[in-house]
Amino acid sequence: MIISELSQLMMLSLTKQRTFAYLTCKRLYPNYAYFSRIYGFGNPEVLGEAMDYLYDNLFNEKIDKIKVADLAKKIESNMPQPADYDTILASSALDACTAIIESTSFFSDNQPLRLENISTMATDTVAMYIHDTNGLDPNTDINFQQKINSNILMVKEIAIQKGIISYLSKIEILQPSDIDTLIHLQEDNVGSLRL
Repeated sequence: MIISELSQLMMLSLTKQRTFAYLTCKRLYPNYAYFSRIYGFGNPEVLGEAMDYLYDNLFNEKIDKIKVADLAKKIESNMPQPADYDTILASSALDACTAIIESTSFFSDNQPLRLENISTMATDTVAMYIHDTNGLDPNTDINFQQKINSNILMVKEIAIQKGIISYLSKIEILQPSDIDTLIHLQEDNVGSLRL
């Protein structure tokens, strides 16, 4: 699902766009850590290293492209293949890996399409969870998409994304304290982020 506010995000500073990407990864990372713990697969520390790199470079103009490529290779070697598991947790873990790779790549190449991909991975992860836990069938349920979109988890994810963009749009200069505020708000599962 693509949120309409992404066009507004595309007009913000690079640092604000990076912040959106980082925060999305921060929401998805626990899915990987949980999958890894339950199934004994992969190494969450590899993703953690990439997350630390993102955070440490939010305000840096020059990005070490060799480091970004190295991080991507490490993450790729820790990506689960969902077909190997009888659980959606593998797909959620894969989404976390892919979002982090897309984010590190965005820091390196500034390609706006990556922001759309990162946003969509978050909503797709939520949609997949709703689909699975509610036993919804897109082939037989004519209200399938409406049930996905109106579920409280999807409403919260979309509200968080919109709230982050709104917050970033309202501040003139992004400060590290703003990032800490946004992290705190999304960790509290706030349905709407406001200044």
